[in-house]
Amino acid sequence: MNSNRKKQVGLLLIIVVIAALLAFVQPSAADDTVEPADLNDVQHVDRYRLRRWHPRVLSPRWPWYGRTYEEWAARWWQWAYSLPADDTHPLLADGVMDCSPGQKGKVWFLGGNLAGSEANRECEVPAGKALFFPIINIVCSEWTGDDDPLGCAESPGVPPGAEFIMNPLSATIDGKPVRKLDRFLVVSQETFDLGPLPDPAIWGAPPGEETQGATRGYYLLLPPLSKGEHVIEFVGEIIVTDSELDPDDDLDYYYLSEISYVLTVGKDK
Repeated sequence: MNSNRKKQVGLLLIIVVIAALLAFVQPSAADDTVEPADLNDVQHVDRYRLRRWHPRVLSPRWPWYGRTYEEWAARWWQWAYSLPADDTHPLLADGVMDCSPGQKGKVWFLGGNLAGSEANRECEVPAGKALFFPIINIVCSEWTGDDDPLGCAESPGVPPGAEFIMNPLSATIDGKPVRKLDRFLVVSQETFDLGPLPDPAIWGAPPGEETQGATRGYYLLLPPLSKGEHVIEFVGEIIVTDSELDPDDDLDYYYLSEISYVLTVGKDK
């Protein structure tokens, strides 16, 4: 092989190596999740990805802040059930509200909607807090009439011939859509504790009691947002179709939840 030929081959190999390195470092345009370098500490996440891509959502494949998505979903329901069911409850409130009740640690929760309608909320969040919330979700327990919470979460009970459909329709962070929402499905593999309940409790559950629950839903976990104002919007639906086996069964059910949060991220706490 002459010297010119060797130089050409060497140059080609260098180009191939550089292209491979760029493909490894550069996140795909279709992927807006962040993968961890240190699975329990978002501070060690690849800074390039956090800076280059927005919206930034932490990958559901890994634990974050010491817990998996499934474990954070359980904590979310424990938080929701721990608060009295009045018009300040994070699943019932609308307008300007206090997002701090029941919050602790590095991850704060945002509420969905029990009423199955639109809610436009505004609140303050301390700097440095990750945010975990459902696009659409359900909980299964004896309080919701489900004796087998895990079975319900895996396959929500509807009459034979009917169909249960849960769809995460959209989620945006500061106007930027989160893509491939199907990736964020969480289905409980283990039950979790619920209660003791306050008085009154959501869904009219018995005050003071405890039980085991399970969840099915689409959840997102965001690393801390920068200081200033941010808008998070998420829309989901649940459909239960009529039973094809019973023409007289008028079961048709539609639940649409449309939530927006205007968050002011402020001082460290």
